[in-house]
Amino acid sequence: MRIVKHCFYLILFLLTAACANVKKVQVIQNALAVKDVPDSAALAEKARLDSVLMVKGIVNNIANTKIRFNTMNAKLKMDYETSKNKDSYIANLSIQKDSCMYITIRGAMGVIGLKAFINKDSIVLIFPLSKKTERHPLSYLQEVVKIPLNYHTIEDLVIGNPIFMDSTDFISYKVMNERLQVSLIGKLFKNLIILSEDNTKLIQLKLDDVDATKHRTCDINYSQHTLVKNTQFPLYRTISINAQTKLDIGMEIKEFNFDEPLKYTFTIPKTGRRK
Repeated sequence: MRIVKHCFYLILFLLTAACANVKKVQVIQNALAVKDVPDSAALAEKARLDSVLMVKGIVNNIANTKIRFNTMNAKLKMDYETSKNKDSYIANLSIQKDSCMYITIRGAMGVIGLKAFINKDSIVLIFPLSKKTERHPLSYLQEVVKIPLNYHTIEDLVIGNPIFMDSTDFISYKVMNERLQVSLIGKLFKNLIILSEDNTKLIQLKLDDVDATKHRTCDINYSQHTLVKNTQFPLYRTISINAQTKLDIGMEIKEFNFDEPLKYTFTIPKTGRRK
């Protein structure tokens, strides 16, 4: 009887120990399972980081995919409006990449009202009707449009390449009406860019001065894109600048070619008033 009792205690002890071991193994397995399968918050954070990296990649691609060319000739229709007046012109344009551009502006009846020659450090304005010539530093354009333009920025603006997207930091993004909107910030401007539904074309670029006291904004819209040299080339742009004054410009490219001889050049007078 005593032997049976001892055997019972021994079996009970073994069963208890076995159960304890089973429980320990189950705890370890549960712990491992938790480590192997992230919780919903961790998954959401990973998805967010992946999305941010994807958006940054899209933005970098837009900023760096510019139309590469040596020369350009174009005929444009331009609408111009300020708080004081508005008018429409036909402009002929020839650009030598990274060097200079020639612009001839015709008004009503095809009369040439202005010729402008722009290079990296100066601008020459020729008024055929009054036979006057003015010479200005390139900073003259900054005074007129209230945007810190250098030659390369002007060239990109005319070509339709994005401007002021270099050296910018990513802030945030969202999708509205199936279009990606991305907020960036640079040294001079806070940028809001809006892309097409397939994320291949820049539709809108809005610049707000980092210095809010300057009350300076520039809103550029791009449309009627066509494929040129594997790059999206916008045939129509509107540029709205608000600073001390308001300036609205519409540019519609009627004809264009790249990498052909310059077509709309003219002679630059050696004399003229320097301002």
